[in-house]
Amino acid sequence: MNFDIDCLRTFVLVTETMSFSRTAERIRRSQSTVSQQISRLESQVGARLFIRRKGRILDLTHEGARLLQYASQILRLNDEAYSEVSETELTGFVRLGVPLDFSGRDFMRWLTVFKRRHPLLTLELDSNQSDNLSRRSERGELDLAFFNKKASPGRKNVALCEQLVWVAGKNFTPSPDRAIPLILFPEGCAYRKAATETLHKAGKSWHLSFISPNFECLRAAVAEGLGVTVLTRALVSSDLRVVGPAMDLPPLPQIDLIYELGKDTDGRETKELATFLVDELAKASVPEPA
Repeated sequence: MNFDIDCLRTFVLVTETMSFSRTAERIRRSQSTVSQQISRLESQVGARLFIRRKGRILDLTHEGARLLQYASQILRLNDEAYSEVSETELTGFVRLGVPLDFSGRDFMRWLTVFKRRHPLLTLELDSNQSDNLSRRSERGELDLAFFNKKASPGRKNVALCEQLVWVAGKNFTPSPDRAIPLILFPEGCAYRKAATETLHKAGKSWHLSFISPNFECLRAAVAEGLGVTVLTRALVSSDLRVVGPAMDLPPLPQIDLIYELGKDTDGRETKELATFLVDELAKASVPEPA
């Protein structure tokens, strides 16, 4: 029995988007094609890969979670083999923009892996607020940009859709008679906008306790108990805790991590970097089995 690489790649994308329609948009194929590829894998495995209800994907089954581990390894080896034996290594210059929270992910390790494959490629990195990155991308000042925006159904080029959560240090104790102390990135950050808009709609009082464009500095301030911040679940480290329900804080929205190629960008180096980073983001946010 041989698994089809295209089917495995589609399966991994579905685990990321948890939607056949959004996966179809990502790979520019029809939804029925995506459904057929998943059905083919399920026939080979002899079990369902997803838990579904009323046409919606809720989670991976036990078999789906096991297959995902192997599918990720197979795709990684396939892509590495192709890179080694295909065209000449990449050269040139790529202007890459990423949001401030990327330093809380495994981002530099991913770039190191890509650079080792293509040592002659030059990368210029701009880590900035999402609003600034979006504007720079529209002006053609970046070859590839990732930025966050409030989740919207049907949006194209979504690398991840993540849930925002309220986060505090393990020893933080809120004062019931005082405004909520917020620790946030500078103005223009999608996390900051979600936090302030959500509290305003809920009628909760708050004040800015600490602001930093540096993720590690912001994380340390939260860990030391200077206030509450907003992050995605993937960015909640072991010295932090989710505190929304415990502090009677209103639910936060989901956030889309969008990627865009520059309007005048058509180079192989930019497209391969985009594909590589989107795949790494997907692998790093694998949902846990039910």
